Amino acid sequence: MTAEAGQRLLACLRELQETTTWTVDVTGPRWRLGGATWQAAVDVEPRRYLGLAFEALDPVTGKRATYDIDTDLYDLSQDKYREFAGEIERDIIEFLGNLKKKAVLRGNSGSKFVLVFPLDGSCVRVVQGRFMSSGSSHPDPAAARIGGDYVPVE
Repeated sequence: MTAEAGQRLLACLRELQETTTWTVDVTGPRWRLGGATWQAAVDVEPRRYLGLAFEALDPVTGKRATYDIDTDLYDLSQDKYREFAGEIERDIIEFLGNLKKKAVLRGNSGSKFVLVFPLDGSCVRVVQGRFMSSGSSHPDPAAARIGGDYVPVE
């Protein structure tokens, strides 16, 4: 894998550090980002791992929802995973851009805390269950936002 994929993500993180009011803490390859109702850890180890672990909080109910994007256990030093790593990097950059543009929304559907956001040409709906989050993809943003009022994650 070339360093280019990790370099684009690092450039995005540096730009966000300069242009947002987010809390940013960098320790080695891990960038910790935070807002009023969310936190994220972004790991950038281009020859090993790329990942985003995102958690949002409903400030009224205290419920949380999580969403992860990562390269899993694939050996990114192998050329055959170059395209895969680039796709993961692109998704992380897009997610962070949508977070900055306030396009990542939070709401409730019944007793469930829900996140809705655009990603890769569709709209993702993440519902926090009792133990884990589940995600679904919808071509229509209105279909992803069913069940309640949604506001930007801030």
